[in-house]
Amino acid sequence: MPDDNRFAGLSDAVEDDPDEESDAESAAAESSSEESHSPTAEDDASVSDSETGGDSSGSESDSSAETAESDADGDTADNANTDDPTAFPFDATEKKTVYVRPETLADLDDARALIDAQLRTDHDVRDLTGREFYDAVFRLAAADTEGVIDEILEAREE
Repeated sequence: MPDDNRFAGLSDAVEDDPDEESDAESAAAESSSEESHSPTAEDDASVSDSETGGDSSGSESDSSAETAESDADGDTADNANTDDPTAFPFDATEKKTVYVRPETLADLDDARALIDAQLRTDHDVRDLTGREFYDAVFRLAAADTEGVIDEILEAREE
């Protein structure tokens, strides 16, 4: 199993051994219960890379429950991807580490909660994943380089 993706080969392992379906379901339950608690700094610092050219990574815990559930049901990877309402599949992401101050992570957590609530109420989107959120954050930062420069200069003046 590669070091950079702890879920690589999970679907093959589940498909090869049907007796472990209950293990996959319990792993999915653990992942979803972890997701409902406050996220860790590693989860907050992980973002998707598919749109930003390698500057970010995917949030593994946000989609591990979805992956394990679809594999436990016996779906093929193609069927799981067609049933996934997210903007892109978990497999399209790459894990990267970013270093962020705790107060910045707290602000980002607050923004994520607000965005999730607005997506639910205004757009009926009820399944925002971490990989979608962080990918959008990094795409926005990549598109507004002047804004990023301003933030860096302001932080240095503080």
